[in-house]
Amino acid sequence: MAITVVTSGPNFTGGDYTFPQLIADISRDVDDTTGEYTADIQRAIAASIRYCERETYYFNETRDVTFNTVADQQWYGAPAHEQIPRLVHIQAAYREDNAGNVLDLRRDTPENMERLSDRNAVKGEPVSYTYFNQQLRLYPVPDDAYKIRLQLGAYRLAPLTSFEIPNAWVTEAYDLIKARAKYILAKDTLKDPQVATEALSDYQDQHKALKRETTSRNARGVIRATAF
Repeated sequence: MAITVVTSGPNFTGGDYTFPQLIADISRDVDDTTGEYTADIQRAIAASIRYCERETYYFNETRDVTFNTVADQQWYGAPAHEQIPRLVHIQAAYREDNAGNVLDLRRDTPENMERLSDRNAVKGEPVSYTYFNQQLRLYPVPDDAYKIRLQLGAYRLAPLTSFEIPNAWVTEAYDLIKARAKYILAKDTLKDPQVATEALSDYQDQHKALKRETTSRNARGVIRATAF
């Protein structure tokens, strides 16, 4: 079902772009003067976000996903935190001990964790983790409540439920999503190879620009010596 959007020219709030403006811009670019393709444009925007959210940019990284372990429980999924089943990549994981000290958790393979976590599995403060079946598995099996913090990149933003509610995909990646949506629209709906090719090239340029900015924001600005 299409989400009905009424547009009335440029719609900016303090310089931030919006979904209605994005729909209007794509409609203008494909010369849709009657609104014939509004529903197709909305579907293309949603598909673009689903595609792009697998990539890490500076606005879809986080270190704010935390949960507390439960004694004798080694698997953690949606009940622990809604992001766990939806995450794309774990950059790092940490455990805080009872004294507030932060320790790195070592990433292990699901196969090795399976061998370690049998019915005679050791219990104690977790030192390693793995990810399997959309769940985190900790080892040793926690013997108490410990705070676990995940550093994620990329992580999926809140699901799009309304084009009236802006999120980072338009406030930070407006041109990226616009180009990808135009590519999908031209390829699947308009059946226009030339427009699809141009839009895909534009998307690739926007992707590279965002990746460069992400690298620039995250760069340390120093050169580390390397042992050979």
